Amino acid sequence: MRKSNTAAEVDVHMESKGYQDIYTQYWRGFQLQPQVPLTDSSMTLCSPVGTGAIRRLSSNPRLEIVHSDYHLTGLQEVYVSSPAAMVELSICLQGAGQVKVSGARHDICEATCYLHFMKQFDAVFEYDNQVPMRSLAIGIPLVEFNRLMDGGSDGRSIDFNRVLGKRAFRRFELPMNTFAAHIVRQMLECPYQDAVRKMYIEGKALELLASYMHIFLFDREEPAAAKLSKRDIDKVKDAAQVLLCHMESPPSLLELARIVGLNDFKLKLGFKECFGTSAFRYLRDKRLEHAMSLLRKGDVNVTQAAGLVGYANLSHFTAIFRGKFGLNPSEVMRQRG
Repeated sequence: MRKSNTAAEVDVHMESKGYQDIYTQYWRGFQLQPQVPLTDSSMTLCSPVGTGAIRRLSSNPRLEIVHSDYHLTGLQEVYVSSPAAMVELSICLQGAGQVKVSGARHDICEATCYLHFMKQFDAVFEYDNQVPMRSLAIGIPLVEFNRLMDGGSDGRSIDFNRVLGKRAFRRFELPMNTFAAHIVRQMLECPYQDAVRKMYIEGKALELLASYMHIFLFDREEPAAAKLSKRDIDKVKDAAQVLLCHMESPPSLLELARIVGLNDFKLKLGFKECFGTSAFRYLRDKRLEHAMSLLRKGDVNVTQAAGLVGYANLSHFTAIFRGKFGLNPSEVMRQRG
């Protein structure tokens, strides 16, 4: 039995409200107070959280577009819990962090695009304060995803529950390509104002979303990996040495690529090929291993060890140290005694 138009409209309203609550929780994690009802706005971070702003580029209840550009004072953890379902394309333009969902940790890396499917989930976002964070997120509620993915003339469609399965969270990821970089730049440098501006930005957001939906959900095949020559591999290894020599204040991924003369796409692929992990995780692991070595030698205390490997926030250092080695830094000091 089909629902009446009124009942269907109520369902759409409730679902959109639930998905927007996800963003409201996220912003409040930065001690921001978004306007209710939600409108296009710029929310400025204040002390002691950091500097910069998070800006909503759309007030469309079926299309959330958020541009973040800030620098945190210290480690920031943001908790989000929701029974709602949504799909989000998130592009990390600069910075690093992690998100923990259903007990699994996922890196957030610079110059990378992520397509997230989530439903009835609990998440903890952790952002590194070593470098500024810049990102663009495009989110849609389940009802809008179903409308967009309803099969065309060829009958091809995508079922949200089939994509997600029994999980609360699923993620697809790829390095940001030149097309995505171009569209993001057009959105952030929009030449129009008022209603035309809204039309332009929402159109570009849907174009970007369509591109990655096609890659991740319809194409079924990721773009062919760039072939890395011996010279490329040598440059990747040079990049690793740069990170080791400057672990207390490392360059960004784009800066690192420029230093060694390799494009960022090949650099990301090269770290996966040479070290089996991302540049962000490689650096984190090497920092922690060096901190462990310093603590075992007994030349420094915990605070000094954290500072020497680039962690200004002691609680953050302790948490990730414990996550890697299964014990606190202070326990390593006691063991050596």
